[in-house]
Amino acid sequence: MTATPPQELETPVLIVGGGPVGLTLALDLAIRGIRSTLVERDAGTAVELLAKAGTLNERTMEYCRWLGVSDAIANVGFPDDHPRDTVYCTSLNGFVLGRDYRPSTNDRAPAPESPEILRKCPQFRFDPLLAEAVRERGLTEVRYGTSWLAGTQDADGVTSTLAPASAGPEGPAGQPVTVRSKYLVACDGAGSAIRRSAGIGFEGQQLDYSVSAMIEVEHLEKYHPLGRAERYMFIGPEGTWANLTAVDGRALWRLTLVGSEERLAPERLDFEAIMRRAMGNDGGDWKVRRVMPWRRSQFTADRFTAGRILLAGDAAHTTSPTGGHGLNTGLGDVSDLGWMLDALLRGWGGDQLLAAYNAERRPVAIRNGTSSTKNYGAWVQAVGRDLVLDDTPEGEAQRRAVGEQMNAMLAQEWYSFGVAMGYRYDASPIIVPDGTPPTPDEPSEYVQTARPGHRAPHAWLADGRSTIDLFGDGFTLLRLGFAGDVTPLTVAAADRGVPLRVVAVDDPAIARLYERQLVLVRPDGMVAWRADSLPGNASALIATVTGNAG
Repeated sequence: MTATPPQELETPVLIVGGGPVGLTLALDLAIRGIRSTLVERDAGTAVELLAKAGTLNERTMEYCRWLGVSDAIANVGFPDDHPRDTVYCTSLNGFVLGRDYRPSTNDRAPAPESPEILRKCPQFRFDPLLAEAVRERGLTEVRYGTSWLAGTQDADGVTSTLAPASAGPEGPAGQPVTVRSKYLVACDGAGSAIRRSAGIGFEGQQLDYSVSAMIEVEHLEKYHPLGRAERYMFIGPEGTWANLTAVDGRALWRLTLVGSEERLAPERLDFEAIMRRAMGNDGGDWKVRRVMPWRRSQFTADRFTAGRILLAGDAAHTTSPTGGHGLNTGLGDVSDLGWMLDALLRGWGGDQLLAAYNAERRPVAIRNGTSSTKNYGAWVQAVGRDLVLDDTPEGEAQRRAVGEQMNAMLAQEWYSFGVAMGYRYDASPIIVPDGTPPTPDEPSEYVQTARPGHRAPHAWLADGRSTIDLFGDGFTLLRLGFAGDVTPLTVAAADRGVPLRVVAVDDPAIARLYERQLVLVRPDGMVAWRADSLPGNASALIATVTGNAG
């Protein structure tokens, strides 16, 4: 009997992994008019009740604003009246050590530096929202129940072999598929088969092993006196032993055991007993929906590119969830990668773009992962907790001291505006430095600057839009009081086929914020160049910022 030949497909970009990072890249490319094929080994989007809480920071929400999904996120995320407090306690009905107050959405306004606020949106709602937006665009072929098996690349593209995810030891149960793509993007998680196949190392540290359980409980606040909060951290003589975190701000909670050096076996854990310890009594009515073991780690790929094979999200880096930076870092990857792939496929992007992707995103991954690991170190500190359960003056004094200590040590975890907004690409080969010193890079503090390599600052325009709404479709040249002729730049861009819009902003306050009369902003909203006069060689400038220099 003659074997059925493999099916052969062609696509500009093959995305492997249909989680939030892969879906966002597909959506970004579709908005830019680029077709892609996305494959996911699961049978659908968010087929399981994921335990990840889904913190979308301010910079991510700015990206979602451009993607056109920010309003949908607001509608399905946390209720607007849900406080974001963290309570440090021995149990929900035990001693309180301290409380970090964080207001609800109703009581928050955007910071002066951004038009958006941080949002909470559980991944089991965020992923379907993205999948629907991708489907509506109609430029992405999505193949569920499909695994990436192998791939080879040459100078012109990558040839991948795909098969149904149900493939058994005798081989695929269905017809194999061969996909020819210009680029292959690995969004297939920390255990990435593509990363391993490409021979890319994964360096870092294993922090510990943990287990989380999804707990369903209606109106948890009925069973304890601490009031509503986003998170309750449970502290015993051994230190912080678990935390209970609101997943959807309604009835779903994630109970996570602080990790162990040994791999924890979920079947040996009595989560009913663990939940009773967290409650501090036998009251309450809850249901354990799902138990999931996981590894806490900080790893970074030694390179994010191998020819035409690119890594994004957990395939490129892992972080401790202490800070909520993992998902946001992954979405930052694709906000960078989306416009670069568009430029390469349309022919105006040069060979230096992929080198720039590695130079820009790898340091950010290390920076964000290091911040998360530092946060976790504050969680597990156990010194000076031996009396926290004692109903004595000495116990009360220790509880007060521990609460103050944790409030101080974890402030940058609960408020990490600087981590979200302050990353910079000033060492990138496609950024033109202007000699000015960098602003401070602090976890909780963010200083807006139009220094090349930084995010172009937000300010409100007279028509009610933000300056960041000006960016996204090609390059944008801001004229901030410049009276000269910018034709040399526009001609240089047109000669290379580079999309470039010139926008005049007649606002002295915005001019002072940007500090120069001419500012060139990339499609991802990062400043590429600025000056008070035209460059001596406009063509060389355009070549540099589009990766064509040299």
